[in-house]
Amino acid sequence: MVLHVPAIEHKVESNIFKWVQAEKTHRRLAARDLPNQVGPYLALSRETGACGSEIAQKVAERMQWDLLDQEIVDYMHQHYGTPRCLISRVDERHENWLSSIITSRIGGLGFSESTYTHRVAKLLLLAATHGKVVIVGRGARFILPRDHGLSVRIVAPMDFRVAQVMRKRGLGEREACRFVAETDHNRDVYIKEHFHQKASDPHLYDLVVNVGDLSLDDAADTIVESLGHLGQKRLVRRPQNVG
Repeated sequence: MVLHVPAIEHKVESNIFKWVQAEKTHRRLAARDLPNQVGPYLALSRETGACGSEIAQKVAERMQWDLLDQEIVDYMHQHYGTPRCLISRVDERHENWLSSIITSRIGGLGFSESTYTHRVAKLLLLAATHGKVVIVGRGARFILPRDHGLSVRIVAPMDFRVAQVMRKRGLGEREACRFVAETDHNRDVYIKEHFHQKASDPHLYDLVVNVGDLSLDDAADTIVESLGHLGQKRLVRRPQNVG
């Protein structure tokens, strides 16, 4: 069966197909030494309006790595046939029990917030086993083995984030403030519900980057430099063959 994902950029579509084929052929996700197969990867968490997706794109381009952000939603829609309106209701969000029941009924048997989270986790593991991938959000920091990737949190002052949302979404200041607060809250509750962690805790990340007084290019360069250090550490840890 050929996997066709027209909504995804061709290179990403090709890579996802390759990853799926590798899973079927080699059963990599079931291997006992999965942690040793994972990486390198970048798991990028972000505050709403802190330009996390833009920075992720810049890092991916500099490193020539694959990017998984909106592509995750595209893949889930195309591969499982779930309507985008339903995916948007559970993507990095936590629904109450009544809303979850309604979503499940409308989306068809087997679709729920938990099901979606499980499918996303499987895709992230699949991508990470092939390495050289930048993943935005979706709890990647809590799904993938920490020692084989870099976890980064992008933050910014509230006025900066509100201004970004106003510009990108054409909202007034009050509406933008509400959007930032609600989106941050939804993501925080989602992470707490599924991973029992506090997304805003800086101790959970290898690097926290504040873009309030830092250009997006400088932020991307900082992350790329940190990824370089990660690569050097992996080489040092790699066991040497005894001849």
